[in-house]
Amino acid sequence: QKLSESYLPETAVDSEGDVVLAKDFTVKNMDGEDVNLSDFFGKPIILNFWATWCGPCQAEMPDFEEAYQKYGEDIQFLMVNQTDGGRDTVESATAFIKDAGYSFPIYFDTTLKAAVAYHVTSIPRTVFINADGSKLAEYKGMMSGEMLQEYIDTLLAE
Repeated sequence: QKLSESYLPETAVDSEGDVVLAKDFTVKNMDGEDVNLSDFFGKPIILNFWATWCGPCQAEMPDFEEAYQKYGEDIQFLMVNQTDGGRDTVESATAFIKDAGYSFPIYFDTTLKAAVAYHVTSIPRTVFINADGSKLAEYKGMMSGEMLQEYIDTLLAE
């Protein structure tokens, strides 16, 4: 069953018809280094906001892992933990991913500036960004594997 076309909008453009680039932000990688979203432009990007305490986030992670295993060479996966220092710390999020056996790269939003840039008020939230840095689509809530595949197909067709 195909997704409704309403899930797959055209690339965002402003009133002048210019492509709207995804909002940039800085997060920490697993080595504690600062990385910017824009560092990954040039490849399609799947940006997922999650936390260890979020049941729906945990439920969709196996599908993201499967997609990463299949498309990790062609698509940049940014699994961004909402590292508030309370419910999630760098250590607890890293341990969660390691214990679960996930291999996708995780990043830590220790300042929550990435969440603010994307108005993340609930998680999971997934943003799909074209290789040129333009925002393709955004999905609020837990995604099924089939939905994720539809977005990936659209990203790779761009």
